Amino acid sequence: MKRNRNKSRRLYKNGILLLTAVLWVCVMLGGCTVKKSGTDENMLGADLESEPDRVVITVTTSVSLEHFAAAVEERFPDIRLVQDSYMGDFRINEHIARVSNRDWGDLVIIAAGLIPKADMSGLLMDLSTQPFPAGYNSNSLQMDHEGHIYLLPGPLNFNCNIYNKTLFDENGWTVPESYEELITLCQTIDESGIRGFQYVLRDTSTQSYQIYNYCVLSALDTLTHPDGQTWHNQLMEGKAVSLEPMKVSFQNLQRLIDAGMVRAEDMEVTDTIRMELMKNRQTAITPGAVSILNQLNDESGDEFRFMPHFSMTDNQGWLLNLGYYFGANQNLRQSGSEKELEAAMKILKFVASEEGQQALIEDRLGIVPATRGASLPELPAYDGIRAQAEGGYYIMRPTYDMFTSVLETEIASFIRGETTSDDILEKCSALLKKGAPTAEAIGQASSDFTVLQTGLLKADALRSAAGTDIALISMAEPDCFVPIGGTRSKLYKGRITEDDIIRISQNTLGEDVMCSRASMTGAKLLELLDYGAASAKEQENGMTNGFHPFAVSGITLSYDLDGVKGQRVRGVKLTDKKELNPEAVYTVAFLDGMLTERFSSEQEKTGLSMTEVLKEYIRSKKTVSPDSHRITFH
Repeated sequence: MKRNRNKSRRLYKNGILLLTAVLWVCVMLGGCTVKKSGTDENMLGADLESEPDRVVITVTTSVSLEHFAAAVEERFPDIRLVQDSYMGDFRINEHIARVSNRDWGDLVIIAAGLIPKADMSGLLMDLSTQPFPAGYNSNSLQMDHEGHIYLLPGPLNFNCNIYNKTLFDENGWTVPESYEELITLCQTIDESGIRGFQYVLRDTSTQSYQIYNYCVLSALDTLTHPDGQTWHNQLMEGKAVSLEPMKVSFQNLQRLIDAGMVRAEDMEVTDTIRMELMKNRQTAITPGAVSILNQLNDESGDEFRFMPHFSMTDNQGWLLNLGYYFGANQNLRQSGSEKELEAAMKILKFVASEEGQQALIEDRLGIVPATRGASLPELPAYDGIRAQAEGGYYIMRPTYDMFTSVLETEIASFIRGETTSDDILEKCSALLKKGAPTAEAIGQASSDFTVLQTGLLKADALRSAAGTDIALISMAEPDCFVPIGGTRSKLYKGRITEDDIIRISQNTLGEDVMCSRASMTGAKLLELLDYGAASAKEQENGMTNGFHPFAVSGITLSYDLDGVKGQRVRGVKLTDKKELNPEAVYTVAFLDGMLTERFSSEQEKTGLSMTEVLKEYIRSKKTVSPDSHRITFH
């Protein structure tokens, strides 16, 4: 058995495990970047023109890189790193849209767990000829069979099992070292009146936890051995393969059900409930990442530690990799981009260094560098996974994206005992043969929108639904300025689906962005327009860090993005070309939380969500076009 495990590890090192480079390319963002001077409506005033002594590099990311960006600019004074960020519940749909439309920056960063839905084969640079991949632990590099490397890992982060060590010590429970021991131990703990193992199975607006946990089981079933890896890669390529490995995963899920580790009532368990159960000693073991572990140790008087997941095939301990990966736009090789290419390679070399990895750890992108010789921090909480982390026993969660329409309902039915794995896989097989159904089109976009134009469309939809004179939508900007409900997405030419509506609505924390209205004088409106949008933090401080424009509806205006306070907004007119009257009172629609009492104390909630407002507006219009005249810059 040991010989087989070593063979599996070697195959992993050579990139056969889980996602080959082609599949990883599918995960990553990338595309065509054109440097512009002046105001770029996608970057909302960020000057992308290279300065005389600095080269501007844009990085498309779903995470904030505060420490890393500062470290890059300190190390390389000749480089300015601009973050084009998209975060929140809409990030998966945004990822899909950007990949499909080849819309990305010079560098791209994406979480390992984002579901690949678009093909980016051949759109990222092969980094295997660069010197810096040699600095990595080979277990962390993803190579194809020809040795190509398209992605560089940031620091590693893991999902493991978390157990209450204090509770274990008090009851004399031994930490399991295999899947079989875990099953037996959880049954013993259940008999004591404490829940042995607790999954989170309550869905959120962005994730089916039933699917997530089934995929983890599948990883432990299939991706820990060569045949399973090959099968998964073929399935992701759309090849007609047997779905027997998925059936084996259902068999193991059934075993967890039979052992009481998965229960129908668990589908009402949220993350909040799970944390309370752990802190109150009602549950002994739960899966989770380091953030969960730290929270439990901070908020409980007990001590919590990690243990690995266990493979059902050979009982080996494994860690689920939750890290982030870096790639470089293939277009950096184009003539005229020599300076950008050189700067991008400097940054990736820095990513591959211990210093760069530590800066990323400060940004919470991982817990241990992926570079050679790195080891987990010398913390007792990590002792139980140290051998797996340093030995390279980590896997990525597989995705069965083509089967989502089936699995998101049928796994729950399976847990409740209402259907069988054969019935589920028969439906999956039918999808595999005819392809996943095409999402319903709500409307059409006549051409590509900029970020600002998308904000204008949202403002139009909001004003129409709220029945107000004017509507305001705050705009998010590069380098992670995110005001309340700030727009950072855009529509692309062609079909507009519900997924597009969700991503440009930009909900957060599973909550819809809701809409309000208020009445204010023209003078107060002018003051607000000149003040600009503010983040939640800036609202608390009562002062903005800069000027951040609104997208508007019902008025036209001109912005001076570099203007001093009181001179940032000019030529404000109503849609009938009349000047805004400072003495008149106007009704204004906006997103909940955006407008402070400084500007209006008479606010009224509409009960309208941005998602439904947009959906109905686009459906009624059938075709929407970008507005290029309402806002100008000078």
